[in-house]
Amino acid sequence: MKNISIKSLSALTFIFLLFLVSCNDDQIDLSSNDSENVQDEASTDGYFEDADDMATLAVAADNATAGGGRIGSLGRIAGVKPVDIRFSDCVTVTLELAEGSTQQNPHGYITIDFGSACTDMKGNVRSGIIHVEFIGRRFLPQSKIITTFENYKINGVEIEGTRTVTNVTGSVEDRPKFSIVIIGGKATWPDGSFATREANRTREWIRGANPLLDEWIVEGTAAGTNRKGVTYQVEITKPLVYKRECAIGSRVFMAVEGTKVLTTDSKTITIDYGSGDCDKTVTVTINGVTRTIEVKGNI
Repeated sequence: MKNISIKSLSALTFIFLLFLVSCNDDQIDLSSNDSENVQDEASTDGYFEDADDMATLAVAADNATAGGGRIGSLGRIAGVKPVDIRFSDCVTVTLELAEGSTQQNPHGYITIDFGSACTDMKGNVRSGIIHVEFIGRRFLPQSKIITTFENYKINGVEIEGTRTVTNVTGSVEDRPKFSIVIIGGKATWPDGSFATREANRTREWIRGANPLLDEWIVEGTAAGTNRKGVTYQVEITKPLVYKRECAIGSRVFMAVEGTKVLTTDSKTITIDYGSGDCDKTVTVTINGVTRTIEVKGNI
């Protein structure tokens, strides 16, 4: 057996240490900066989806949005509160029909007011107002729901922007489809950091025998900046599945199934939300390196 010189051994040691440092760099990068990017994306997306679901429920609860009920009775009146734990006793829902609203083409405004602090049965604290404008008979083709926010916060995170949902279903179906456009979306955390969001997506509503079992399937793209000011783009590569039972029962507002690709200025990150369990765990893959991350925060 040949002797290995000290110089050769030193060179081999240096190469081995360099390899370890390289591997550790990947691990550190994956568990810190990229983890934060993933969490920012999941949080921002989840909060907007939660607000949209509440707006949808508010529209579904009142007969005036279907072309019946109080059509022709203008002025702000008490609205019908959805049967949902997020609409607790401290939430006030009002409805006002627009001038010219008719049974054939209803047009009006729903206000969901959480006051200064309203805690639901699962401990989520909301404040401020969600404004919902409905145009056309609810959930029929080409009807619209436009959601805006007034000092609205959930668990201390303020949500801003305009979300327009248009029914693009060709006819009345059990699984209607909607186009969703978010303009000027922004989520601001209590420490002053914020993430921005613009989105263009489609959403399919799968209705359960019990509304608690409703699901929606989302496809499309989004873009914006994360809490560190880094520009990002998102493409859904396998349809995302959101479940109302997860939001209500487990405080999980984010997707629980599907895959998206998050691209920043320096990285491409694949995020797998799993197979439908109501948890906050995602699998993240970067440059072939995969690990599991639990999304933090009350989402």
